[in-house]
Amino acid sequence: MDVLDPHGKQPRFHWLGFHHIALVTPDLDATIRFYEDVLGMKAGNIYPAMKQRGRHCFIKPGDTDAWGLHFFEYPDAEITSSADAIRRLMDDPGSADLYRFVPGALQHIAFALASEQEAMTLRQTLQQLGIVMTDIYGQGAIRNFIFVDQNGVQIEAAWEVE
Repeated sequence: MDVLDPHGKQPRFHWLGFHHIALVTPDLDATIRFYEDVLGMKAGNIYPAMKQRGRHCFIKPGDTDAWGLHFFEYPDAEITSSADAIRRLMDDPGSADLYRFVPGALQHIAFALASEQEAMTLRQTLQQLGIVMTDIYGQGAIRNFIFVDQNGVQIEAAWEVE
């Protein structure tokens, strides 16, 4: 199979989306509780620690072929949290913090919701739990908001405009 474009310069590949995203957590059990109990996702088997690798599991974000989020437990993990920036956005939705990146390699993980109604139900759940989140923003064909998980990782909830 020829993977070069017609001009023979750039390889072409048929990407199928992401397979998984690997993240670390200082407490795998708390991470599983957050993603299952708060976000309604499903954690798979918990694999035991071995050699340099801590306990780990995949958390599947809905009906997808992707394996999802692959969390590794490292009790000394240092995760930069953006909760303070999100608190500032709650007070001032137009704040420059909306466009500020969190130090580190990961900006955020965006999950798609099926409808605005589901997004509003999620917002109510997060508010009841005292989880900080941004206002709802319009991004052309989608609307979204951002919050943090129990590790401080930014999570985006996005849905198509109805």
